[in-house]
Amino acid sequence: MRISYSFAAALVLGALSAFADAAAVPATGADAEAIRSIGTTWKQLYAAGNYAAIPDLYTEDTMVMPRGRPRISGREQLRRSMGGLAAGRKVDINVVERELTVDGDVAWFVGDFTVTYSAREGAGPSTTEYGRSMLLFMRGDDGRWRIHRDMDSPAPVPASSMPPVWDPKSRTEASECDRLASGRYDRHRLAKPVVRADIDVPAAIRQCEADLARLPGDARLHFHLGRLYGYTGDAVKTRFHREAAAAAGDPNAIFLLGYLDFNAAKSDADRCPAAERMRLAADRGNYSALIAYPAFTLEGRFAACPNAATREQLGAYLATARSDVDGFFETLFAEHLIREARAP
Repeated sequence: MRISYSFAAALVLGALSAFADAAAVPATGADAEAIRSIGTTWKQLYAAGNYAAIPDLYTEDTMVMPRGRPRISGREQLRRSMGGLAAGRKVDINVVERELTVDGDVAWFVGDFTVTYSAREGAGPSTTEYGRSMLLFMRGDDGRWRIHRDMDSPAPVPASSMPPVWDPKSRTEASECDRLASGRYDRHRLAKPVVRADIDVPAAIRQCEADLARLPGDARLHFHLGRLYGYTGDAVKTRFHREAAAAAGDPNAIFLLGYLDFNAAKSDADRCPAAERMRLAADRGNYSALIAYPAFTLEGRFAACPNAATREQLGAYLATARSDVDGFFETLFAEHLIREARAP
C-alpha cells in the first residue's frame, strides 16, 4: 500500500525545519521560526504515530487541496481522513524553500518537495514523488501560527534523478536466463522470445537468480526476473526487479513500470508520474513506449499532466516505431495513430 496523495502536501510540513536549499533571502525573525517549527512538531507527531494530533497544526476552517484528490475542508474532516496515513510505509520527506513571507498575521510558503516511500522492513524498492507546494499560515487569537490553506501540484522529475542511458551492447552474449525468459517486445533481446506457456517458471527463476549472482546489476536479468516473479504472483519481488532494471536504465522496464502505474492510477494526478516514465522510455527508443505513449496522449489520458508532448513530437515517436512494427493489426494501428497525430 502507499500513502494517499491526499497527504502528499501535508507530509511537506514534516521537513519545514530542514530546508536543504534556502531561498536567497530567507525570512527571519520569531514569526518565521515559529512557522518553521510547525514542521518539527509535525515530524515528532508522525514519528510517535500520533496521527490524530497532526490536524491540530491546522486552523479549524482549514482547507487542504491535494493534486488529483477531493478537497478536505475543516480540521475535523482532516482528522477523520488521517487514519490510514502510515499505510505500512516509511516516508522520507525533503523540502526546498523557495519563499517564506510573513505579513502581519498571515504568512505564505512556496517550495519544492520530494516524498520517498519505502517498506518499513526494507523489503522491496523505494519510490520517490516530486511536487510543488504552497501553504498559507494564519496567526490565531491565541497567538499561535497554524496552517490555513494547503495546496500542492506535481513537478517533473529532475534530470539528475533520471536513470542512466542504458547501452544494450554492454552485454552481447546470451545467458541461459535470456534463452529461458526473453520477451517478444524486447527489441534488444539476445535470444529468441519465449511465450508464457513455454516457460518453466520455477526453473527459469532459479537460472536467472544464478545468472544475476554471476552478473550483478545486469538490467536484462533483472527485467526477466520481474516478468517471472510476476507469473508467480510475488508483487514485491516483481516490483523490486523491475525497479532495479529501470534504475539501470533499461527502457523496457521504464516503460513497463509507467504502464502498470498508469493502469493502477485512481486519478489524473496519479497518471502524471506514469506518463513521465512512459515518455522517458519513448525518448530512449523503447518500441512499446513509442506506440503507447502517443496513443494515450491522443486519447487525452494525460491532459492534466505538465510537459505533454506536442502532436509533432508524437508523430516523431510513431515514425521511429514504424520501422519495427510487425503484423497486420499492429501496422494498421500504427498507421492510424500517425494519421491522427498529423490531424489538425
